[in-house]
Order: sequence, then C-alpha cells, then structure tokens
Amino acid sequence: MRRFLLVTTAVCGTIAAPWADSVAQAPHTDPARRYADCMALARSEPKRGIETARAWESAGGGAGARHCRAIALFELGDHVEAGKQLETLAREMTGQSNALRAEIFAQAGQAYQAARLGEQALSVQNAAILLNSQNAEIWIDRSITYAAVGAYREAVSDLTHALALAPGRSDALILRAAARRQLGDFKAAIADSDAALRGDPTAAEAMLERGLARRALGDKAGSDADLRKALTLLPAASEQAARARAALAAPAGAPPPASPPTPRKPAR
Repeated sequence: MRRFLLVTTAVCGTIAAPWADSVAQAPHTDPARRYADCMALARSEPKRGIETARAWESAGGGAGARHCRAIALFELGDHVEAGKQLETLAREMTGQSNALRAEIFAQAGQAYQAARLGEQALSVQNAAILLNSQNAEIWIDRSITYAAVGAYREAVSDLTHALALAPGRSDALILRAAARRQLGDFKAAIADSDAALRGDPTAAEAMLERGLARRALGDKAGSDADLRKALTLLPAASEQAARARAALAAPAGAPPPASPPTPRKPAR
C-alpha cells in the first residue's frame, strides 16, 4: 500500500504563515512564496534545495529554511539526519501552535520510519499525538510503526482511533485489515476489507487483503476471485502483486504471507 505524502494536505501553507513573520527577507520578497519555492526545490532537486535552504538560513530564514533543508535531506535518502533535524526543529518550536509542532514531529516520525528506526519513530509520534490527538494522519503514522515492529494490537488500536476521527477512510481500513489478519482475526480483516471496497470498489489492496484472509479461512473460490481481480489492478512488478501470485499458488488454509508496512513520506 502506498503510504507516502499523507501527513497533512495543508502543511506548506500552515507552516509558511506563522514562520513568515519572523523570517528576514530581501525587500519585496514574499516570505510564504520563498518558503514554497524552497520546498518545491527540495522535492524536485534536493541537492540544490539544500544549498538554497542553507543560504536562506544564513540570511535569517529561521525555521522555514531549516524545515526546507530537512525535507531536502529526506529526498536525498538521508532519512536519519532528516529525522534528527525535524525532531530538533519540532522540539525548539515552543512558540508555535501545538498543531504545527505535531505536524513536524509527525514528519520526523516518517523519516525515522523510512530509516527503519522504530523506537525513534514511536518517540516522536507519541509527542505528536500528545500535541494534537485529533489528527487522524498521526494515528495512522504510528500504526504503521507499530506494525513494523510487530505490535499489531497497538496498530489496530491506533487505526481505530483514526477511523473514529475520519470514518470510512479506505487506507486506514485496509491497514487495519492487514493488522487484524496478522493477528489471525480473519473475519474482522474481511469486514474491514469489505468496508474499504464499499467506499472504493476498485481498491486493489483491499481485494488483496480480503483474498489473503479468505484463503486463510479455507475459502479458495472467494480468495481466488479477489486475488485475480487484485492482479488486474496492481502494477505487475509491485510487491503486492507478487504476494497475490504467491497466495494463489498456496493451498487454502495456508498461513497468509506477512505484509511489511511501507513508511510514509513527509507531506509537501
């Protein structure tokens, strides 16, 4: 399942506004525009983004420049350093809103997820939830980390919190289906997959999860139908497609394969 770019849909504007007032800029330069331009460069050309962010920081760019530099580091694949810089930034932003600090802690968590540093990811995700427990994305993020370290019950709990805040979210339902399947609760996994498919009948990952759960319950016909349908929708070279093909070759009642969670990417 794709788990990238989902911390928040408005993080760039949210961050730019409070930081802009404190950023020393050249005359006639719009601080929010400079922040947006730096972030766009960090995404598209991260090496240039780091250079731009450093120059901006030297000119008084403050937190906006530091955030841009951390995102550029993430894009370059230096996930550990990106996580450290985002975590430090969030801890030092004591004058900003709890919601904004929670966003940056959440991004630090995504960086640590990408580096497969579960303990560090959980630490900053816990901080994010303490600051803003009404953000469904942060609960989803932490559920991914819990799943990555095999704590599936905790993952289910976090996803249930997320779904209470954002009922019917297909991605959260599919993730909860996967976690419940890992716990051997195949009927609940099917129920979550069904709910996701009601919202999006072409959700390939939901079909895959339902097919895996049905196979574990011995429903070969239902499982085959789901897995074959999923294969028509999934990229042929994807990890999900490989799992679907492997499951089709397995006998009914066989334990389903593990589902390694995919870390998410800091939001634009």
